[in-house]
Amino acid sequence: MEPSDHYELTEDSFQLGKWKTGNRGPRADLIQGKFFPLIISTLLLVSLLMSAVTLGIVVNLKNSQMTNGSLTKLQGDDSRWKDSIDTAQLLNIWRPFKEREYYFSSTPYLWKEAEQLCESMNSKLVVINNREEQGYIRLNVNHNYWIGLHDIVEEGKWRWIDGTDYASNIKFWAHNQPNNHGQFDEDCAVVGENGFWHDWPCDSLHFAICEKPAA
Repeated sequence: MEPSDHYELTEDSFQLGKWKTGNRGPRADLIQGKFFPLIISTLLLVSLLMSAVTLGIVVNLKNSQMTNGSLTKLQGDDSRWKDSIDTAQLLNIWRPFKEREYYFSSTPYLWKEAEQLCESMNSKLVVINNREEQGYIRLNVNHNYWIGLHDIVEEGKWRWIDGTDYASNIKFWAHNQPNNHGQFDEDCAVVGENGFWHDWPCDSLHFAICEKPAA
């Protein structure tokens, strides 16, 4: 007998929910014919959605990096000392000694920036008036720190920023200092880690010591 293209239900197969033995039942044809296109369409849609989400994340990251880079360039060097001002004011990092308070910066500045830093905190670059104060500062420095001494106005005529008389005030210059060494004008003074003073170009970077009366 030739195999039949049709399938026949028997009472037993109906009760068991099975088709009579044959090559392939209509249920497989139904799934392949009706649901297969739907499955393919769904998979394609999910793939497109995932690609769109990934692309959006990449674009956002690039835009964020570009924005941050642009802001950094726009802010320039001014933000460097302004951020430190905010930190100093927030933490109130002042060290008391005798009747004065001192702030030792953790960020290097140009001399003019250091002066502005201190002024923003109602203080001035430190003016060293005696050996005791000099000794205290020496114990608290491990780099070069700007102090409030300069000869910007007239070469060789050193001045303290608070008007203290330089000629009669105590001095702690290192050997052969100040020397205005080299081709650059060294018009601003620092106290080194050994406690002695050196003249440096005012546009070089050093830490700063601010001073104010004790509260």
